[in-house]
Amino acid sequence: MLNTLFLKHQDRKEAAAVERRRQFEQERRQRIFNARQRVIGIDTIALENQLQEKHRLEQETFERTRKFEQEQQRQNQVLLLKHREQKLLRHQLENEINSFRVLCQRPEQSRDFDLFDPNGLKKSLPARIGDDDPRLTVSGAQKFEGEDLSEKQRKRLQMQQQRSWLEQQIREKRQAQMDRKASEKFLEESMEAREQRLNQLTAENRNSQHKILGAISQFNRQLKDQQEYQRIQQKREDEQDNMAEIHNHLTSDILTENPDVARSSLGPNRIVPYAYKGMSVEEMQQFRDGQEQQRQEMRRRRQEQNDNKALWDKLANQFDRMVVQKDLEVNRRRRELADSIRHENLQLSDEHQRMQIVYQNQPTMEYFDKFNTTTR
Repeated sequence: MLNTLFLKHQDRKEAAAVERRRQFEQERRQRIFNARQRVIGIDTIALENQLQEKHRLEQETFERTRKFEQEQQRQNQVLLLKHREQKLLRHQLENEINSFRVLCQRPEQSRDFDLFDPNGLKKSLPARIGDDDPRLTVSGAQKFEGEDLSEKQRKRLQMQQQRSWLEQQIREKRQAQMDRKASEKFLEESMEAREQRLNQLTAENRNSQHKILGAISQFNRQLKDQQEYQRIQQKREDEQDNMAEIHNHLTSDILTENPDVARSSLGPNRIVPYAYKGMSVEEMQQFRDGQEQQRQEMRRRRQEQNDNKALWDKLANQFDRMVVQKDLEVNRRRRELADSIRHENLQLSDEHQRMQIVYQNQPTMEYFDKFNTTTR
């Protein structure tokens, strides 16, 4: 217990290094002295790494192939969509061209369509439609100057037209006079109705104002009477309350200083703070006695603490002295151990020199027994 307790940091460090080297040597022996690995000569760790690397490369190749196929499928879909768009666009262009030909490039719209029109004779006009036909020229001998074949019908139509114009003007003039009179009458009636409505509204407004003022005055009078009544009633109630409060104070336990009032119903040692008038002489004496007991108890506890502190100081000094003695003993043993080790090393050195001289180049069984015991 004392040896492990008083070890120095350097000793712990050296012990940890020795343990670490021993553990490393043990692991190295397990690797080197494995009969299967030594005879067959296969590095399983390297093989496992190669398998993992091979699997990784195969996985990368598979992922690359899969991504390439996905990209190829996507490009094929894009190309298919492009082909469909081009086909649809070509179809739309052909439809537009056909529509343009139907609307704007019809055969009857050509300049020489009248030369090969199959219905040309059906569409041609007769030699004379009437007297006002513009195709009737002087050289045609179809119409002569001064000839008026429809003079009577023309004059009758002219007279009928003039009569209808006159009748229309008369009707329009009469209708205008009637409209003017009707508008004037409507304007007069609307002005009279507006004045009557204005007078009616003014009278109603005046009556409503008189009624409102009267109602306000009556309400103010009632409100004043009610406030005056409330003020008198409140004054009477305040006086009654003041008299009752004075009587209650005069007859209450607060002014009479009754000690029983301060006793609480929660326990015998509980009091009512607002009714408490102070302690009696007996209570004060009991309080002082309790304080004196507390002071004595505090002095006793303080004395015990001082005694315990002195005892702990004494034990700490003894422990320090014991630690110093143990350190001295450990240092002395360490020096003795170092001297003994030095002496043994000198003896071993002398024996080694003697063995080199006497048994030079002659191995012993101990030399052969050392094989396969360490990895160095």
